[in-house]
Amino acid sequence: MMDVEIVLVAAVAENGTIGRDGGMPWHFSEDLAHFKQTTTGHPVIVGRKTYETVVDALGEPFPGRTSVVLTSQSLDLPAGAVGANSVEEAIDLACADAEERGVETAYVAGGGRVYEQFLPHASRMVLTEIHDAYEGDTAFPAWDDGEWVEVDRDDRDQFDFVTYERRRE
Repeated sequence: MMDVEIVLVAAVAENGTIGRDGGMPWHFSEDLAHFKQTTTGHPVIVGRKTYETVVDALGEPFPGRTSVVLTSQSLDLPAGAVGANSVEEAIDLACADAEERGVETAYVAGGGRVYEQFLPHASRMVLTEIHDAYEGDTAFPAWDDGEWVEVDRDDRDQFDFVTYERRRE
């Protein structure tokens, strides 16, 4: 099996907020387009609540991507989505899907607990850093900036698209 890179992709407010009441407390169409462009054609690992939010909004799982749903519940998932009961199983399913698609990256798209569980496995983070603080009930996990190096930044008015890579020993 080829080596698949695990990448966290998230929009994060200055105060660490990523969500409120099951959704994002902001709406930036440019960020949503960036997410779609980044993740289309790749497996995307999400928690059950994030998955349900996506399906409620779109009426289906992420188009053009396999959703690997991390959940302890048994879910009746449509085509385009598979369930995983553990981080390891989610990684295995995402790797198999990536290999089938001929891609080398699997993305992790939340929520907060899922980011926390996958942070130790990630080698890259693609973050939309929002230039404002928002009230929320879900936060991106704290990470040691000594372990990560900024490799790309695309400055915009209300946010920046920033890529970090884990430092190699």
